[in-house]
Amino acid sequence: MTFRLLLLLCVCLPLTALAGEPRPRTYDIVIVGGGKTEAEAQAALDKLKEKVLWVRLSTGGFPGVEKSDNYPGLNKGLYIAVLGLCPKGGLTKIKDLMKAVKVHAPGAYSKTLKGQYGDPCPPEEAFTPPDAEEKPLLDRVAKEPASAEAFFAYALFLKEQGRLGEAQVMVDEALRLNPNHAEAQSLTRVLMVLMTD
Repeated sequence: MTFRLLLLLCVCLPLTALAGEPRPRTYDIVIVGGGKTEAEAQAALDKLKEKVLWVRLSTGGFPGVEKSDNYPGLNKGLYIAVLGLCPKGGLTKIKDLMKAVKVHAPGAYSKTLKGQYGDPCPPEEAFTPPDAEEKPLLDRVAKEPASAEAFFAYALFLKEQGRLGEAQVMVDEALRLNPNHAEAQSLTRVLMVLMTD
């Protein structure tokens, strides 16, 4: 009886463990430059940071410089400036995102690969030209880069537009500039709830 139970456990445990492991998904990795050295990849990213506020302020792991060896299917031995990874079948259409990104980084490209990377897809709207309502807010941020109020106002606008990931990046900057900004503290709590629904 004990032997049968032990045998059953040995057979079932590996099957249970396998069932709990996430399956690899298909992604489009968005690369804005790179080279043989880390400095070359960083230079491509820095150039984009000058043009796109979201790229400059985002601190969630991407955008960033990575070794190409970390991603199956890419050429080995290089450093790449990775803007993000977009799951296939997700909300972001890679063609539209790449069209918007290439305005700022003409050499940007995407490659399809498999793995488990979560959902670090860059927001397409961060790369598209601002409309008449958004432009004054961006202009204010450019003129007042040390103003928590300017970043908070822009974050509030982005939240109202449903651009929650971008709003979080901007409210984080407002709180970095002024950790006691009560309205920004409140907005970050609201965004947390909205992004977990």
